[in-house]
Amino acid sequence: MPKIKYNKNGFSLIEVVMVISISVVLFLVVAMVYYISQTTYQKTDTRAEITQNGRVILDRIIRELRQSQAIITTLPADNSNPDTIPSEIKFLDGHDSSQILYIRYYLDGQDIKREYSRYYFASDPNTYVYISDIDQFGNNPIQEIVEDKIVGEYASDLEFWGNGLININLYLIKNSETIIINTSIYGRNL
Repeated sequence: MPKIKYNKNGFSLIEVVMVISISVVLFLVVAMVYYISQTTYQKTDTRAEITQNGRVILDRIIRELRQSQAIITTLPADNSNPDTIPSEIKFLDGHDSSQILYIRYYLDGQDIKREYSRYYFASDPNTYVYISDIDQFGNNPIQEIVEDKIVGEYASDLEFWGNGLININLYLIKNSETIIINTSIYGRNL
């Protein structure tokens, strides 16, 4: 009787199943590492974006507040009562004392806006006056908005308070990432 020779050049079924199983596990591990790294990158990128945005917003507000001649918005002494904390601030621009211009920073939806305005009386629209002035007829001045533009985005709240030392809280949110930035400032001309 002739002997049957077995060909040992191929793989057994168990070897093929083991290789496929190990390959699938390795693929899943690599995919999981990739997914986690992408998620971490997106969170870090979002946090960096809103931090930079907040820094730009506060830098602009601080620079102009430091030069202001007077703050028009009534600010509470502390932030103990959230109902009294304004989410906007209006002040007299101190960069050019020959012009009477007012700057207002305020929250509009998720945007922080900067409004430039000036005031005049209907009897003399070419002469600009202070916001608290009253004409000979007892009329308040008329506001003219010179410029109103967005200086930052992703804001959820903006708070101002303090006497002498002005405190600012800026709340930023994007894709469920939230950052709160606090700062304080003394006005040079106040």
